Amino acid sequence: MMLFNRIAPVLAFMVAVLIIPIHIGSAPAQQAPVDEPPKADSLLFVQKQRLIKPTQPIADRAVVLARSFLGTPYVKGVLDRPAREQLVINLRALDCWTLVEHCTAIALTGPDGSFATYQKHIQDLRYWGGTISGYGSRLHYFTAWILQAEKAGILQDMTKSLGGVPLRKQFNYISTHAAKYPKINDPKIARTIADAEARLSRHPWHYIPKGKIAAVESKLKEGDIILLCSYKAGLDIAHEGFAVWQNGRPHLLHASSIGHRVIISRQPLAAYVAGQRGMSGIMVARFKVAP
Repeated sequence: MMLFNRIAPVLAFMVAVLIIPIHIGSAPAQQAPVDEPPKADSLLFVQKQRLIKPTQPIADRAVVLARSFLGTPYVKGVLDRPAREQLVINLRALDCWTLVEHCTAIALTGPDGSFATYQKHIQDLRYWGGTISGYGSRLHYFTAWILQAEKAGILQDMTKSLGGVPLRKQFNYISTHAAKYPKINDPKIARTIADAEARLSRHPWHYIPKGKIAAVESKLKEGDIILLCSYKAGLDIAHEGFAVWQNGRPHLLHASSIGHRVIISRQPLAAYVAGQRGMSGIMVARFKVAP
């Protein structure tokens, strides 16, 4: 018994030494991931769904949803984070593009649709033909997003009918700024992007110069998608958001990189765009889908 009493502490220490490394090695697997689980987004989706009604037009639904995102943090590049191209859903932080996209997809899904249906709408809006096939299959120019949504019968490009003038511009910003887009180092992806740029460049686009926006403000409708055209060579759109009316004039509801959250512009749309030195004017897309 005395011998056991002497060696028992030694045995306990040896067991502890053997156990401790195992515990430390397994700890990282128990830590929460950097991004919140998808469940957080599915719960948010349900919350947003409850805000819209079956009888509402799509544009009205989109505005209700956009207003519900006011104050949501702005984030840049969330779709580019996965190493492998995949459908990314993040309703907890938005950029100007994903704000418009998510509001459109939830509005299309309606108050009774499933999360899977909403995901399908996102995929159909975000990828050429709704098919995910690598980085090049994603729409990287917002004019492409508008064009695809228009062909699907979701939107109508109203720019020309509102008095827009031809936009004569070659879209090639991604191809000519490859250093900003490391994923196009793959020759196959680079060709896919270049082909898409060529198709978009051939399309007869129109825009409303910033000096003429005030004259057409009264023709805009609540829920119109406003695209702010870029002065940069090769780039189509620099920013986008929804037209919302305040004090008798349209303002821009958008995810602001400067404001770091989803906001409504303090100035009416015409004055807001006039103050943006990098913007040449606007395009306007209008929902035409019945609920």
